[in-house]
Amino acid sequence: MHDGAQAGPSRIPEPWSTLLGAKAAGGLGCLAVLLAACSHPMPTAAEGRSLYRENGCASCHGPSGQGDGPLAATLPSKPIDFRDAGLFNRGADESAIAKTLAEGVAGAVPAELHLHNTHHVLVMPKFDHLTELERRSIALYLISLRQDASPRAKQGRSQP
Repeated sequence: MHDGAQAGPSRIPEPWSTLLGAKAAGGLGCLAVLLAACSHPMPTAAEGRSLYRENGCASCHGPSGQGDGPLAATLPSKPIDFRDAGLFNRGADESAIAKTLAEGVAGAVPAELHLHNTHHVLVMPKFDHLTELERRSIALYLISLRQDASPRAKQGRSQP
């Protein structure tokens, strides 16, 4: 050791080391929050489009969401046309659509169509096997189908 320097982890005078330690800890906290936010994926209309196809939505609502899928004619009530926001009885925003997907839509289903009292007694089945993120992605995709859809939904970004 030269010139009376002390051995140890820090050569910074005590008041400064305390201050720098607090600032570094604060910076690490901000970094942790930023990393946590980045690690949570956001719903996208592009992912919703894939999920729409993979989960059979098109079988009732049609490939472009017009309510004209191959099973539509066999159902007790016609599936809605997703292009018309006025047809969404439970709300047409991202969170309302995601909630509808989670809960399904109840209605008058003839007894012969009931399958052992499963989710098929609903006019539209529950998609509660999907995550909230997946349901929100489908919601963004449905919003993007509207003829007057906002540019934000068309870009596939979540609404605040």
